Amino acid sequence: MRITDVQTTEQLRDFMTTPTDGLVEFMRTLSGDLLVLGAGGKMGPDLLETIVRADRSAGVSRNLIAASRFSDPAARARLAELGVEVRAGDLVERSFLQGLPDARQVIYMAGVKFGTSGDWRQAFHLNCILPYLVGERFRDARILVFSSGNPYPRTRPEQGGCKESDELSPQGVYGWSIAARECAFATTALASPSQKLCFFRLAYAQHLGYGVLVDLAKMVWAGEPVFLQMPAVNLVSQRDAVDAAVRALEHCTNPPFVLNCSGPIARVRHIVEGMAALMGREPNVAGPEVETASLANDELCVATFGAYRDGVEEMIEAAARWVMRGGESWGKPTMFGKTPGTY
Repeated sequence: MRITDVQTTEQLRDFMTTPTDGLVEFMRTLSGDLLVLGAGGKMGPDLLETIVRADRSAGVSRNLIAASRFSDPAARARLAELGVEVRAGDLVERSFLQGLPDARQVIYMAGVKFGTSGDWRQAFHLNCILPYLVGERFRDARILVFSSGNPYPRTRPEQGGCKESDELSPQGVYGWSIAARECAFATTALASPSQKLCFFRLAYAQHLGYGVLVDLAKMVWAGEPVFLQMPAVNLVSQRDAVDAAVRALEHCTNPPFVLNCSGPIARVRHIVEGMAALMGREPNVAGPEVETASLANDELCVATFGAYRDGVEEMIEAAARWVMRGGESWGKPTMFGKTPGTY
């Protein structure tokens, strides 16, 4: 099935959690339990269901643990139905964090983005202090740390985006707190040689329930103006990002391994015009189109794990058609195309 063939919420869930052959083979070689911290967010349930399906295909059995506040009861119920051990609680509470079971592999997905500009304390508590505490707690584990390409300096789209070796240039509270998250884990790795890390710098994962493309499609469908303060964007399907993230556990090292996962670069004007043509709408772009954008180069990721399954034009078309038919929305806007980059 292609993403453009997805018609229902049930089909979407199946599509987004289908593991690749490469992931199945990796799970066959991976030994030990796996703990996902912050598992109740946008990507966590799909990530864990993908792992469950990959383990089943590989014929292996392991204990999967999901720890989160689980503000969405449906996410908690879904994971329990899959046989995942659910631990509900707040990671910032020392007793809860210390009471979690040991695991050889940890996927760290906790953090905060929206609201950080107005609450510096929360931004650095959740994006810096908590990572340090987690790094201390799981000092002997392999930890895949979900990070972001946000702290990279803005570049021209034709330059192809920033590589892992490029110097960070954080802007705003969120950008600095993301850099601080990586520094916190790097500090615990220095004190614990047996700890191995991967900083997984993800940019703009796309799902039909949420994401940049769906938000742009809603704006085009409603005739709202799309601002071009960010004139280009990386686009990678969430299922391809999940696949790369889990498989990147194999590449955790000390010092930490850094990996961009972002997908190809697409011009926002091209996205809007393509969606407008499909929807029978007039494209409505507003404001000056600046020359630079926050973009990442993921040649290393593609070279390591192979080409992504979902292409840019397919994702653009699928998002437009999903919005036109009134497909399910998670109600978690990215604010892309509406704000100048403050969160």
